[in-house]
Amino acid sequence: MLDVVQPARSPRTPRQRRSEGCSDRGFASGIQRPQPTGVQMRLHSSLAAFTVSAVLLLTGTTAASAAPSSDAASGHQTRAGASAAPRENSTQRPVFFIKGYTPGDTCGAKWNSAAKLFKKWKGELHRVGFYKTDDRGCDVRIDPGGKGTGDTSIRDLGRGLAWQIYRMYSSKGQTVDLVGHSMGGLIARAALAGYNQGDPSWPKKLLVEDVVTLGTPHKAAFAVHCLSDLQCREMYYPNGTFRRWLGKKLPQAQGGTDWTLIGSNADWSVSAGNAAPTDIGAQHLVRYSDRSGLGHSALRTTRRGVYPLRYTNNGGAWGSLPRGAAPLRATMNALYWDSRW
Repeated sequence: MLDVVQPARSPRTPRQRRSEGCSDRGFASGIQRPQPTGVQMRLHSSLAAFTVSAVLLLTGTTAASAAPSSDAASGHQTRAGASAAPRENSTQRPVFFIKGYTPGDTCGAKWNSAAKLFKKWKGELHRVGFYKTDDRGCDVRIDPGGKGTGDTSIRDLGRGLAWQIYRMYSSKGQTVDLVGHSMGGLIARAALAGYNQGDPSWPKKLLVEDVVTLGTPHKAAFAVHCLSDLQCREMYYPNGTFRRWLGKKLPQAQGGTDWTLIGSNADWSVSAGNAAPTDIGAQHLVRYSDRSGLGHSALRTTRRGVYPLRYTNNGGAWGSLPRGAAPLRATMNALYWDSRW
């Protein structure tokens, strides 16, 4: 999944001072090593990788072209103790793409590159907007009254996202996947956090199988240039009110949620350690080398090429790939595969 060759599309796995409002130079700065099976497959991109599940995630191959696996897990226990539908490799799930901090900027165009890569994905693709200035390129709005600004709390946006997911899909028993860039990853995390905490202002049911975050400041962000905005303060201060509410660990939706965190050492806005930390409960971590040249915005737009990276799955030892898949391709594979990391 993290390697690179451009064959048939591979569907899902269960798993820059301003950019997104801050550019490419702006925010804050296990077990035994897996064999070429689940893990490496996702990070590689050669057709041969298709035969080995691990190679798919970090490779440039797409899961869509791979045959569905029959080793899906049985059912996960929900918050209320009920059993959710079995997980499986699939391109059928709807995907919500959530941009980052971009008040006054375009909306839908942020995900044009992803849309090209996901053109064979069978599930609905949604682009999420949350500023009053956002254009119609974002078909799902989560800001209260459609009047969002840089002072709209990320927590409120998370609540709005949770309700949209519920109304559109969870209420009908349909599971979805989420992809968040920069602050967008915190919005996704907030959506699940309110549900996981049993907040009465959140929907009682939320079905999110996979979440991939790209350059998200899970720990902190270098946003000193925009601290006049509440959203920047919530990203910047690691011990602020929002961070304390968010919790130290990644939350789970009903039936369980598989988290993949992707960061880059060439990102001057959010360091790889803050974007893909080891201590918040993510199942999969990917960190691109500084030699990759993948800055903050590039994590959201790069779908082609090969890049050096390191990865770890489920707390295992770190592995490395000199020719790892592009960020968006690794994202697609992470959304497709159920258990072959």
